[in-house]
Amino acid sequence: MKHLILARTDAIGDLILTIPVARAIKEQHPEISLTMLVSRYVVPLIRKEPYLDQIITIPGRDLHEPGRVNAFSRDLRRLGADAILFFYPRPWLALAAWSARIEQRIGTGRRFYSLLFNRRVNLGRKNSGLHELELNYRLAESVFPELKRFEPHLHKDHEAIEAARLLMEDVGAIGGRYVVVHPLSHGSAPNWRLNRYAELTRQLAQAGIECLVTGSELERDLIEAAFGALDPRIHLVAGRTDLPTLVALIRGARLLVSGSTGPIHIASAVGTFAVGIYPPESALAATRWGPRGQANKLFAPPVHALKGDLQAAMETIGVDEVARFIGRHLDADNVTKAG
Repeated sequence: MKHLILARTDAIGDLILTIPVARAIKEQHPEISLTMLVSRYVVPLIRKEPYLDQIITIPGRDLHEPGRVNAFSRDLRRLGADAILFFYPRPWLALAAWSARIEQRIGTGRRFYSLLFNRRVNLGRKNSGLHELELNYRLAESVFPELKRFEPHLHKDHEAIEAARLLMEDVGAIGGRYVVVHPLSHGSAPNWRLNRYAELTRQLAQAGIECLVTGSELERDLIEAAFGALDPRIHLVAGRTDLPTLVALIRGARLLVSGSTGPIHIASAVGTFAVGIYPPESALAATRWGPRGQANKLFAPPVHALKGDLQAAMETIGVDEVARFIGRHLDADNVTKAG
């Protein structure tokens, strides 16, 4: 094998839980040229990773129509890769790889389009009880046995750190010691309702904690409506960060609060303590999708709270309980730093 494409075209957290495998493959086989195939918007996360030789993109998660398949198949043929490993198999992408006559097409064997792979791996993910990072390793080890285990890590982007500093200055965040609250996700897992995050943020601000509330441009109006009149310690920056600046804000934070979504994995990859609001359902739970490492505290309702209504179960996680934990954690952190 001379040139391998690693395909992971879904979201931020999924990619962060895959790039350690890319590093492990490159360290074990430095002679292989590694190309990462990702969704276009996540490129800033990995553009500084030294173990990737090339990055190629598609606009979304899949190609979705025959015309795009034909065009991308030609692109793949020109690339000259002799293998492609699908961490996130998609039918149109699999068809493009087949059409490009890539010699080894590696993916799990349990989907209707798995016939397009010629190296099918018997790996069930949904009810495995394994973390997503470990599942990614096991898929790769069907080709590269005994890979070295690495944890997620994102390199510093000094331009983004400066952009984050200027943003905090612009919104009036005092002293640079703050908590990031990222209240929304793209529906990948059940989450608290927005008003719960708003109430938590108000409690933190009343306790003297500076809070930056992040989100996308599309989420800004929802966030502004939910948060209403603001305590001067609450700073809404939804829609004002590109991805590198968001990473830099999380890197500089004392702590991040979010649901099971990309920023919580960014936090673990940059060494920031994370507080997560997670569902109990096995395929969505923290056992598979939680942040890596020990620098986190995850809140989830007990399984018996489900009773067929997952959203209602999420609301059993109390705002006061989460606020008390954050207060104690930050107090302990202050004592540690003072000592």
